[in-house]
Amino acid sequence: MGKLAALQALPWHKRPSIAWLLPFVFFLALVLGLSQAPQEQLIIKIICKEYFRERETRSEEEGGTMLFSNQSFITNQPSGFHDDSCNSPPVVALAALVLGRVRALKYISGFFTIGYLTSLSDKYGRKPLIYMTLVPAMLTQLLIVYMARPTSNLGIGILYADGLFMGLMGAGILLEPCLNAYVADCTPREGRSLSLGYVMVSLAVGMTIGPLLSAFLHQLTHDYNIAMFISAGTLFFLLFYAIFLPESLPKHARVIVDAKSVVDEFATASRTESVLATVKNGLVTILDPVLLFLPGRIEAAPDVNISPSPYTLLLLLAGYGIAQFASNGMSLILIPYTNLMFNWSGVEDGYYLGLSGASTFVVYLVVFPLLHKLYKKFYGTKVVAAQHTERSEGLLEEHQQQGEPDSTTPLVVKCRPSVWGDLFFFIFGSAVYVVAYFTVALFGTQSSLFVACILRALASISLPSFTSLLTSFVPIHQTGKALGGVSVVDTLVMTLSSFLYGWVLSKTSATMPSAVFVLSGASTCLTVLAGLIVWATFKRAEKRS
Repeated sequence: MGKLAALQALPWHKRPSIAWLLPFVFFLALVLGLSQAPQEQLIIKIICKEYFRERETRSEEEGGTMLFSNQSFITNQPSGFHDDSCNSPPVVALAALVLGRVRALKYISGFFTIGYLTSLSDKYGRKPLIYMTLVPAMLTQLLIVYMARPTSNLGIGILYADGLFMGLMGAGILLEPCLNAYVADCTPREGRSLSLGYVMVSLAVGMTIGPLLSAFLHQLTHDYNIAMFISAGTLFFLLFYAIFLPESLPKHARVIVDAKSVVDEFATASRTESVLATVKNGLVTILDPVLLFLPGRIEAAPDVNISPSPYTLLLLLAGYGIAQFASNGMSLILIPYTNLMFNWSGVEDGYYLGLSGASTFVVYLVVFPLLHKLYKKFYGTKVVAAQHTERSEGLLEEHQQQGEPDSTTPLVVKCRPSVWGDLFFFIFGSAVYVVAYFTVALFGTQSSLFVACILRALASISLPSFTSLLTSFVPIHQTGKALGGVSVVDTLVMTLSSFLYGWVLSKTSATMPSAVFVLSGASTCLTVLAGLIVWATFKRAEKRS
């Protein structure tokens, strides 16, 4: 609590707070909502253009005669290339494969840097991660606009190179742990999940306005480039905002990391290693943030009075990873899926994403706080009843005489209500995800897709609940590393989902495109199971106490 008090004593322009963070999150979400559909539609056009260009080349090599229209000759566009042809099953199948491979390459390359970069945030602060996210994202958007031009000869290979660059820089991967660490640095533990909820509200407002603005611009101009240029300009503005954003990690909290790093660097420099040992140590360095979740790795500190049971964190991390596997897969194939099934354009994409943002806004502004109040009321009533029962049985006399609880008291006895609440909402949100995925799988209509969109907004409360639950077990000087471990897991499961979902849609695009929703629903059932196992473990410990 002393570290938080030191931050609150700073002048307003140097004091990190949610109030500083929310405008940044809003404009960043505006960029994401504004550019998401146009960027993916432009990438599909790039892939489509490559598909027809290769088809022409094969036809010429086979000795066929290819007739070019005057327009295709002048603009260098391949024959047969137009918007409707880009929604055909062969093109959608190729687009799903390429999008999956590009995203997988991004995550694979990010795997080798994400843990190291997030660990450095405990040493140098959170803001460098923001810069490393904004600059590559802006450059990528401008590159895609250029590649989608009819006269551009840049092909799919450049998309792979860009994915590699984005991954090595951690762009798009670093942002979530950075924002989570910022919130964890400057908010008390008791209200952290609600603070993360307010961040989600700001995110939802931006994600509501951005897609609707994108849809309006496309309906007005029939040009995706306008939205992309506005998005790139907003990212440039955010770079300046980040300069004035107060750093959330105080310098005295970095001393722990600095002292350890000096010892580690001296030890490394003083010994000679074989190539095999170097590779091994490199992998250990990459996986070091994940290894933090092994039993005994979380350090005891005054700001942490809740010690998890040995494998609690691993179970929670596994459940979270599976949920992210399903969610990332759906995000990857959503636009190719809707192009194929419903022939959507940027307008319909904007309406869908706008509904998603609006639903998320309502969930985090109204529903989530209301659920928290209802749960606290229920939990408080239950605790009072349990205390009366214990008093009637004379079980509290020993504790009253001792004054302080014994150090061997199980986790649940020393758990605060916020920990139970975070676990409950993690399980509840995961279960709603399951319902959302199977709704589309069963009905396969546009209406079911919109219903699932609303359900997924409600289900997303599992994410801040997981983060709040996780950071309740971790001291502040290990928060960046712990969230870096979460990012490494994100990278691994998103790499797998990018490969798998693109492949599944490419194989089922002509027969059963909704198979991807079945895969997501079945996977998320395992997340619910992991949460229930942790819940049952807590309950057993409570009964033994």
